[in-house]
This record gives sequence, C-alpha cells and structure tokens, in this order.
Amino acid sequence: MRAWAGVSGVLGLVAAAFLVLFYVAARPWEAGGQEGWYGLANDVLTALQYVALVPVVVGLGRLMPGDARARRWTRVGLVASIGVVVLQVLLVTGLLPFAYQVVPVSLCGVAAMCWAGGISAAGARAGALPGAVTGFGRAVAVGLPVAVVAFAVGALVTAVFDVPWAWVAGGVPGVVVWAMFPAWAVLLAAVRPGTTSVPGRT
Repeated sequence: MRAWAGVSGVLGLVAAAFLVLFYVAARPWEAGGQEGWYGLANDVLTALQYVALVPVVVGLGRLMPGDARARRWTRVGLVASIGVVVLQVLLVTGLLPFAYQVVPVSLCGVAAMCWAGGISAAGARAGALPGAVTGFGRAVAVGLPVAVVAFAVGALVTAVFDVPWAWVAGGVPGVVVWAMFPAWAVLLAAVRPGTTSVPGRT
C-alpha cells in the first residue's frame, strides 16, 4: 500500500505542476494564450494518479476493519477515485468534452480529499496511522472550504467588476490544496502505519 501511495503522490504532484504550467502558458483570463501540451499531460497523469490511489483506499480501509466510519469513508474514496479515472479517460480520448467533464471530475476530486480527511480522522481514533499523516490529512479537508470560498470571491469579483484575472487569483488556494492531497499520499508512503513519525526521526 505504501508503494502505491508513493506512486500516486508523485504522479499527483507532477500533474499539479503541469496544471500550473497550463495556466501560466494558456492564460485563460486573456486572449492569445498558448495552451501547449501541459493540459493533456495533467489529464493523463491525474488519471494515473487515481489508478494508483485505489489500492491505497482499500489498504487504509483494511487497517480499520471494525470502524464503521472508516468503512463509509473507504466507499467514498473508491467511488471518487474510480470516478476521476473514468472521467479523465473519457476526456483524454475525446469521448466527453471538457465543458461536461470538468464539474463532475472536480466533485470527485473534492470527495477524494474529503476521504483523506475522513480516513485520517478514523486512523487517529484507531491509532492506525501516524500523527503526521492524520494531521496533514485533516489539513487537506480543512483547506477545502477555504479554497471554495476564495474561488467564489474571485469569480464574483470577475463577474461584478469585470476583473478577468480575479477568478484565477481566487483559485490559487484551490491549487495549493489540490497539491497538498498528493503530498499527503507521499507522506503516507514515508511512514509506517501505527507509528508517529517519519522513519529516521524522533
């Protein structure tokens, strides 16, 4: 499970970097941007990230078989991960336009981050996950509403005051939280279940 977490986390961090590069190159808030291949790279890597995440979701659920809330969060994580994979594959193959794909895939991504927070809380209660992992997972979940509010404010400023870049600025916290999620997976790969620190540290 830890190996899969590492693979998923690294792929997710690289995908997030390509997402940033896409916005820098495409500049969707103004005319004349060059999209390049960054968007496609992000789409493919995101699909692979969530493929690798599936065994992590299952593995963490198995660490807490007697916890009803952990079982519920495991179901959420599985549905969200499989949903992202299916939607990204449909997008990359051209079977589903971005305009129809972006909302459901975003919701699946948010659900996956909620899973990280929920399973981290369950792991803290059961003593099945180290404190570094549970704390970081909770931080991901707490950061979600902050990111949503920031984006909503940015979109409102763009709509009301015609500031074309405001919605992009409002999305910056969302990008940070989006990157924190795979970083959480990398941290999970670096520690052993039931421990309280990264190996080699006290």
